[in-house]
Amino acid sequence: MFGYIRPFKPYMRFYEFEIYNAFYCGLCKSLGKNYGQIYRLMLSYDFAFLGILHNAVNNTCNKIEHQHCIIHPFSKKACICCVNNLDYTAAAAVISIYHKVCDTVNDSNFIVSAFFRMIRSILKTGYKKAKLKYPDLCRGIEFYMSEQSRIENEQCASIDLACDPTAQIMSLIAQGISENPKDKKYLSGLGYHLGRFVYIADASDDLEKDIKNGNYNPLFLNFKDIKEAKKFAENNINMSTGMIAEFYSKINIPKFKEIIDNIIYLGLPNYKLTHKKERKKLKNNQIDV
Repeated sequence: MFGYIRPFKPYMRFYEFEIYNAFYCGLCKSLGKNYGQIYRLMLSYDFAFLGILHNAVNNTCNKIEHQHCIIHPFSKKACICCVNNLDYTAAAAVISIYHKVCDTVNDSNFIVSAFFRMIRSILKTGYKKAKLKYPDLCRGIEFYMSEQSRIENEQCASIDLACDPTAQIMSLIAQGISENPKDKKYLSGLGYHLGRFVYIADASDDLEKDIKNGNYNPLFLNFKDIKEAKKFAENNINMSTGMIAEFYSKINIPKFKEIIDNIIYLGLPNYKLTHKKERKKLKNNQIDV
């Protein structure tokens, strides 16, 4: 996961942002309690969104308490303490993180690969626990991660094919949120286009770095001009956010709707402004909402 799925803070009410942070903290604690403390260091905002969406769609009861945190030991933070309601999201995060580390081991030079082999060995116990709970999800993510490696090794120039494994992984995770067949269908579509959005946004952000380091990037394989590549990426991102909004509008959301609306309708279109580095670049520009 890449951390692109975030709320747009300027348009959030204070209590909404506190609830959002409470899910992030609850998920972090759930990872530490059930799968190992190291997973807490690798948690992304993408999974905080999936945790809120899971609890919203299933209309679960959530209790928030102010608790101490390893990162903020001297002040208490709002935290969802019903960690059972976050277990599916935590397990999905564990499986995704583990396979991402495995992918890094395979794609890196000897020194970097050796470091991530050590990390992988530490992660393995938690991964096995998540795999026992959700074997089908694990098999699906493993398959699509191998497809991603194959596409990259073949230097595939098709942007649609390059996006597909990440999109399929997000689709698998999202459709597992609900047992309702109707919601499952729309969650699958939502997840697919979220994955596509994330992949293209990441490819666009890493374009200059990938060109410099000789890394695989389908945008560069299609457009030798960086401005053209970025423009193409922006158009595809806009298309994906439109499809995400369309699928989202068909899902029944009985709670936390204002928070999820903010992420879908404001956070995704303004994703560059959710990152500190990009905010500094764009601080004098107009924010389009």
